[in-house]
Amino acid sequence: MIKAVIFDLDGVLIDTEYRAIMIKADLCRRYGLQWTAEDYYRTAARPFATTIGRLFPEKSQDELNRMLAEYRSIAYVDMDYHRLAIPGVKELLETLRGKGYRIAIASMSPKRKIDQVLSANHWEKFIDLFVSSDDVERLKPDPDCYLKAMSKLGVNSEECIVIEDSQVGIDAAHGAGCKCICRREHRYPIEQRNADFYIDEMQEAAEIINNIE
Repeated sequence: MIKAVIFDLDGVLIDTEYRAIMIKADLCRRYGLQWTAEDYYRTAARPFATTIGRLFPEKSQDELNRMLAEYRSIAYVDMDYHRLAIPGVKELLETLRGKGYRIAIASMSPKRKIDQVLSANHWEKFIDLFVSSDDVERLKPDPDCYLKAMSKLGVNSEECIVIEDSQVGIDAAHGAGCKCICRREHRYPIEQRNADFYIDEMQEAAEIINNIE
């Protein structure tokens, strides 16, 4: 029986992943990279700092640092997390809370950002706890964040289901032994293989969770 639901943040609760991908693509094109579908796969749901060197292997670290600074000056300014909320999230959280499920977030984003997202959308009352990039040594696809969230929730993998949107997230959920619901992304190419369930609208997750024995 499912007792707890763990959400990814970016691309599941808020639509920041699409925004970040578009900014990365534009920046890379301006620096001479012919952006391809493969580049979407290589950068989606991964910190740009960990992928930019593979995109531009010929550039020095100083050049990469300048590019990262430019990216951050665009990507992290004037973020309206309320406007970026995925449609249907509040209703899903209300449904899950009303049915007695425990709810957590496990994200590669830092604690400060998660706090800002929860505050902007008044979601604090729905979320029991969260695990951020500040809380684990190894990021997704390593399952550490989900294992830690389950430990803090007091549930095992058979009592927990994850909602994700990226391949690294799906792999992390499965690595922790959890079933995974994937929110489909139709606007740009992204790997979303081998999830246990797929949804297009957030409220569809409630029916899936209710029907799991």
